[in-house]
Amino acid sequence: GAIAERTSQLWVPGDPIDLVSVSLDGNANPADIEGMVAINSAGRQWLNDEMPTDTYLDYLEFYGILNPYELLDEFSEHVELVTSY
Repeated sequence: GAIAERTSQLWVPGDPIDLVSVSLDGNANPADIEGMVAINSAGRQWLNDEMPTDTYLDYLEFYGILNPYELLDEFSEHVELVTSY
């Protein structure tokens, strides 16, 4: 996958949310923090099959994640690579 190609390593997170979550630095404004919480909450719901993929992609787009389809493709490729070993 693209992650493994960039880093030359295969990273296996302790929790899949680590592959789709976002974080902010300490200088984030309240709106950015609200967006981070919404994105991470939606990511957890999506990973638990509690949210359809198209809704999750809408959340990502709404909160300013560029190229959400590419992000999900990269996630899927990484999971496929990890589970194929």
